[in-house]
Amino acid sequence: MSGTRTALGLALACAVVLGACDSGPSGPGTLEARVQGEAVGAVVLEVEGRGIRGFVGRGSAQVYSAAVPGRTDVHRVILVDPLGGEIAFAVEVDDRRMEGPVVTVVEAAGADDERISAGSVTVRVER
Repeated sequence: MSGTRTALGLALACAVVLGACDSGPSGPGTLEARVQGEAVGAVVLEVEGRGIRGFVGRGSAQVYSAAVPGRTDVHRVILVDPLGGEIAFAVEVDDRRMEGPVVTVVEAAGADDERISAGSVTVRVER
């Protein structure tokens, strides 16, 4: 009986660990993203990743994007939010289980249109 309990406990532990490793549903969808920094009003990003279809603004954010000529799987993205603060957007992808896109902040401006350090702005992408 003790061996059966041990085996059952081990099986349950494995199921929990494997379930926690699930990276979510596969297939087309969106990855939610947020630009964070003090009073960010606009930002230029370079987003690199396979299977990126496009970008969508969330809330009051406006998005403009284009593929970078001569660079496979690289997009230049401009986000503008007249309210300033955190800027929310989504990355449309072929497969939600794709390796996360690499996002680089190229330039940023505050809600007052004054340039701010790109190093003071972060971007977080979530599945």
